[in-house]
Amino acid sequence: MAAIKVTLKHGLAGIPAKQRLMVTGMGLKKTNSSKIIPDTPSTMGMIRRVGYLLAWERVDAPAPVGRKARKSKGAKGA
Repeated sequence: MAAIKVTLKHGLAGIPAKQRLMVTGMGLKKTNSSKIIPDTPSTMGMIRRVGYLLAWERVDAPAPVGRKARKSKGAKGA
């Protein structure tokens, strides 16, 4: 599966809340921060919505895999 490198080019001041959530959902926090995300229809839809804030390109890097599950802090022993 291909991957996409996404870079946040503009700040989020004055941007609607739904669009801010899309940007943070892609893992972008600050201006000029970039992430490699999998090339799926859902991520392309997010890029289309907030494309005026981003610069993106397809890369040959392997698509990232989801985060590993963490142990909960409350479970001890057992």
